[in-house]
Amino acid sequence: MSSLGDAFNALRQVILIQSRLDQLDGRMSRMASDLAGMTEALAVVRDRVSRLEGVIEGAAMANARRRIEE
Repeated sequence: MSSLGDAFNALRQVILIQSRLDQLDGRMSRMASDLAGMTEALAVVRDRVSRLEGVIEGAAMANARRRIEE
């Protein structure tokens, strides 16, 4: 009976490990999706910051021209 019990416990452990691996696979898929979303959001923020930098630089150049003309 002992070897049959050991075999049953080993099979049970394999099934539990497979279940945990399936859960881990699902989590990894969700994380990959979240990372893709964060990448897109970062690109949007980068574009907005670039536009703001352009506006600030343009205003600084216009202010510098006014000072030279005065």
